[in-house]
Amino acid sequence: MDSQIVNQFLEFVYMLVIDLMFMVGLILAMLPFGLYRQAAYAVMKRNFVGYFSNPTGYVFLCLFVLLTSFAAFWPHEFFTTNLANFEQLNRFLPFIMLVFIPAITMSIWAEERRQGTDELLLTLPARDFDIVIGKYFAAVLVFTVSLLFSQLSNYAVLIAMSGGELDSFLLFSTYFGYWFMGIAMLSIGMVASFLTNNLTVGFVFGAAFNAPLVFFSKSDVILSDSTWIQRLFDWSLLQRFEPFGRGLISLPSICYFFGIVVIGVYLSLILIGRRHWLGGRDGTSLLWHYLARAGFVSVIVVALVLVAQYSPLNQLRMDISRERVSTLADSTKTIITELAQKTQDEDGRPLPPIKVEAFISNQIPAEYVRTRYELLNLLRELDVMGGQRLEVVIHQGIDPFSQEAILAEQRFGIRPQKVESESRGAFRETEVILGVAISSGLQRNVIRFIPYGMPVEYELVRSIKTVSEPRKKTIGIVQTDAMVMGGSLLVPGDQNQQYQSVQIPPMRIVNELQNQYQVEEVDAGAPINLWVEDDDGNILRRRYDMLLAVQPSKMTIEELKNLIDAVQLGQPTAIFEDPFPFASNFEYRIGEQSYQFLTGSFDPRVLPRKGNSTGSIQTLWDALNLKIEKVQVNNQWSPVLLWKPDSENPYPRDRELFTKEWITVNDATLSGNRFSKDAPATAGLSQLCFQYTTYLEEKPNTLLKFTPLVTTGTAGSIRLADLMRSTSEEEANTFRGAAGNNYHVVASIVGDKAKAELPKSAANLKPDKQMTNVIYVADVDVLANFFVELRDYPMNRGNGIYYRFQNLAFVSNVIDQMASSNQFMELRTRSITHMTLRVVEETIEKAMQEVYELTQGFEKDAMVTRDEAVAAAQAELRPLDEEINALENRKRKNEAIDNNLLEAKKLIRQQILAEQVNKLQRRFTDLDNKRQEELRSIQLKAELKIQDIQRQFKLAAVVLPPIPPLLMGLVVFTRRRLREREGISKARRLK
Repeated sequence: MDSQIVNQFLEFVYMLVIDLMFMVGLILAMLPFGLYRQAAYAVMKRNFVGYFSNPTGYVFLCLFVLLTSFAAFWPHEFFTTNLANFEQLNRFLPFIMLVFIPAITMSIWAEERRQGTDELLLTLPARDFDIVIGKYFAAVLVFTVSLLFSQLSNYAVLIAMSGGELDSFLLFSTYFGYWFMGIAMLSIGMVASFLTNNLTVGFVFGAAFNAPLVFFSKSDVILSDSTWIQRLFDWSLLQRFEPFGRGLISLPSICYFFGIVVIGVYLSLILIGRRHWLGGRDGTSLLWHYLARAGFVSVIVVALVLVAQYSPLNQLRMDISRERVSTLADSTKTIITELAQKTQDEDGRPLPPIKVEAFISNQIPAEYVRTRYELLNLLRELDVMGGQRLEVVIHQGIDPFSQEAILAEQRFGIRPQKVESESRGAFRETEVILGVAISSGLQRNVIRFIPYGMPVEYELVRSIKTVSEPRKKTIGIVQTDAMVMGGSLLVPGDQNQQYQSVQIPPMRIVNELQNQYQVEEVDAGAPINLWVEDDDGNILRRRYDMLLAVQPSKMTIEELKNLIDAVQLGQPTAIFEDPFPFASNFEYRIGEQSYQFLTGSFDPRVLPRKGNSTGSIQTLWDALNLKIEKVQVNNQWSPVLLWKPDSENPYPRDRELFTKEWITVNDATLSGNRFSKDAPATAGLSQLCFQYTTYLEEKPNTLLKFTPLVTTGTAGSIRLADLMRSTSEEEANTFRGAAGNNYHVVASIVGDKAKAELPKSAANLKPDKQMTNVIYVADVDVLANFFVELRDYPMNRGNGIYYRFQNLAFVSNVIDQMASSNQFMELRTRSITHMTLRVVEETIEKAMQEVYELTQGFEKDAMVTRDEAVAAAQAELRPLDEEINALENRKRKNEAIDNNLLEAKKLIRQQILAEQVNKLQRRFTDLDNKRQEELRSIQLKAELKIQDIQRQFKLAAVVLPPIPPLLMGLVVFTRRRLREREGISKARRLK
């Protein structure tokens, strides 16, 4: 706790230093006016001091700080998004400033005219420019001080919620954007003040003049034309501020805000000087002349803003956030830059533009907030970097039944998805639209829905790259009983039908691969055709950029031989082999073995998919110089599986999902790094899960290079036969060997000639072991649909666990490495670190742990109660069973017994047994109902505890921030009252 307080204090001091540097820079920028424009400096000082010498100024300051605190922390979305930033405040601040800015500017000139001091100012030896710029700078300083109070108070609240871990520069950038937004609105509000001598009218005009730029971001409320909605949105204050909220200092946005300042200050100069042109000595009005001048200045400013936005200057933006939340990956920059520069094909014809259309609904559940945040960040950066070749259109905030939603469904098949989310302890369904369509010419790729766990940058950039390529690379998936590409299987039928055909759909990994590659199924029953040749028999290229073989142990001897020949002809191949595929991952897919595991009994009618004998996998191992341990049990070979102790389970609350034979490999465990950093396929990985895997060893004196890619760390071994015959976890522990060894589960096997150039002709080619280029994975479960779904939806709400397995990324990386397509590997494993509300997270984690522990204790007590009930029932039946057994024993010895008595006792036993069964069922039902009630009560208490700490932070967020300006206001008021009473006699004061 002490270290946390120190971190919080240091973070606050860090922000103070950043603010001090900003103030120093602002003062240095104003210094020339203090030196060379002393009249302007005098006006600025007079107005600034006058504002803060009046208690009324502190009232507005308290109101501003209070409103910003409300907007930042009171929306329910703040805690559901769990991000330590001011995203909620970003949405509301323009509307708050629509009230606060006119309160500052309404008295700039209207008060001078009301009190008659405007003539005194105009008779000073100062130019109109000095007066206008002095008053404007005074307003800027007043607003800057107000922002500093708001920033430091809100920052202090965030520090308390995050435990001292914040992205200070991201938060500074956000308030820096608020400052630019404010100085633009101040210049417009100042124009309103020059139009009237009434403070109220000046306030109303200031709000009215600023309102269009604020409400342009909400133009979809009254307009239906998407073109005009987008145009108005692009010129809104909120849209131009948006880069600052993501940690970006953007030149086009700065030009936009300074452009408004120039126009506002220039209009104020015209209005303050209207005594010179609104009917001079000769009575001639120059109104149209100055209106034209104002128009020309506005046109020039707008033109400069457009140049900054639509020229290469648009790319002048700097991400100052500590975690670089808006910085694209290097591979993304490379891909998009190449696409932007490549405008013609090899024949000189213009390439079609690439259009990216995103459809994002208005209502987004908490789990999808970060996904939306990252998607919008990415789209905006791609729009800037893509130039003329890449067009990005964002349909944001659409409703499920709006015209844009209908358009998305009709054109791209993007339709609302029902998403279940949890809010305040209750589950509800929300229809969410979150899809992207990417098209270029006739090529199209549609991401109909983006799950919250999907790596957005990877999916989007891969789709953009894929639609822009004239030809995809090709991978071949070898036919095996794993049926990765789907197929049909004969399984036992009903009484009237011996067999029935079951259609097996393709695995989800195939859909992932088809987004990037051309996928073909390869029949290894005949020699595999590896080459694309011309009419003269010359080899042009490989037919398959890589082969994927899953569970080759289920192939026939002939098929296995053809696969080995393809490998030894230099075909890059990824092999996934498993001693014991997990049945729920491969239901019906791995021949009779999986079916037997599912049904619990062997059925001889189950046919292998091809109906032929199984080949020997040993020939493949020999070809790869691999040693796979297996032992003989009851005259049958049994593979050896790996296991890990419970202490190695990164998700200890998940008892049902994980067993000891589920091997989790972490990158930075106490035992060291477990992923090869030299291989592209594993360089960026951090966590994998292997289910019932064996391990790989290299045969001695091999000529092939064996390179481990994934190593388990602390693990032990157990024979599959021993595991299968174990009736309990305790019995299985007796067969498990000691844990403490490091085992290789993935390896690269490469020969010296693997990278040789393609032969000119295939006529005389012969297999050569030195041409081997294989990645061997000792587990097929990493391909399972389960891990694809877990990547997309990693949150288990039941136990509050967020899974971080990268199995899908690992499989895709392996395929990319073998296909020599490494450009997306960085994106698959890239994750953006967002600063979160760690104190709130710790409270939630503690509450979930309490729920888990109490649930475990209750289940244990319930099991004891059930066992006691069963024992009592058995004890009640025991005397009757003894009597029945005694009579039956006498009957077997041919002794005379009363058969009617025996049948009567059996009937009584059946009746008692039925009563006991009903009684036990009622008892079990009562226990289960009680368990559910207790569990609900525990969860409700945990939810109330979480909501209680949220309420505490909300209360502190609105009570504490206004206190400093309020105290300063009281001090100023007290001093002012004391100074007023200094010249009054005591006798008069008593009266």
